[in-house]
Amino acid sequence: MKRAFVVLFCFAASCTLAAQTVDAETVAKEFPITFQVEKSQVDNLITDQQQLAKAAAIGIAPPVFGFFTGTLNGERHWHFGCQAESAPYEQNPCVGLPIGAHRARWVHNRELLQVFAYAPDGSVSVRYIDVSIDPKNPPPPDDPVQNLPAFQPTVTAAKNSYPELVHVYGAVSLSFQVGELPARTNCNITAFSSTVANLNCTSFPPIPISRGTVEVNASINGRLRSLSCEAKWKWSKCSVISPGFYIARWKDERKSQIILFGTRNDEPEEIGFAVGE
Repeated sequence: MKRAFVVLFCFAASCTLAAQTVDAETVAKEFPITFQVEKSQVDNLITDQQQLAKAAAIGIAPPVFGFFTGTLNGERHWHFGCQAESAPYEQNPCVGLPIGAHRARWVHNRELLQVFAYAPDGSVSVRYIDVSIDPKNPPPPDDPVQNLPAFQPTVTAAKNSYPELVHVYGAVSLSFQVGELPARTNCNITAFSSTVANLNCTSFPPIPISRGTVEVNASINGRLRSLSCEAKWKWSKCSVISPGFYIARWKDERKSQIILFGTRNDEPEEIGFAVGE
């Protein structure tokens, strides 16, 4: 399988605001939501360090989840959380958020919150927090926070429309033997006369046939899904995909296949995956 398929873009704040000192007025304009964090908890379901190392080595994100309690502009209608990406290649860490106020804005379909997070030492970082509406206390239809504009990730190099947002947590490449070519014997006969001939035979053992597959742990528009592809031929585009956010589009009306937009060898490229539950 080919070189890893990687994220093509970063969100605007990751590329600019986090890389330089900006004034409070600019931050308040770009991030109109005050995310007041009251409780922050990160749970690792695997405590065995050897198991964690093995999971990271093969590209599978360890089952680390973050849970946060807080308000948006003083309102309490949402649940907040995160899931860790594969440790060696993570783009967006799932770690605790400092208790206190942070600036934020909606992303995509408001299933994601982009947070301009302030640490106690004065440093800042851009975080991405999953958001779901509290079914017991949903915001009203005209809620001012829920209806704030959402930042839409786009890529200038994209020729198609990519309305979906995929968050890849990790991927693993596997190879399975699916059959074999039978053993065979090749013989060459050399005739020296009508009565004399030489027979040379060479036997070849069975040749195994393997098929590569890539399994991806991801979410589509905030919903956990599994993605997969098969490398049936040497020219197949199926490859390991790096953790991070990707813009995407559905390939079919049944939404059984999805096309992600990223790069390979620094060139923009699409790659397709089958979608499972």
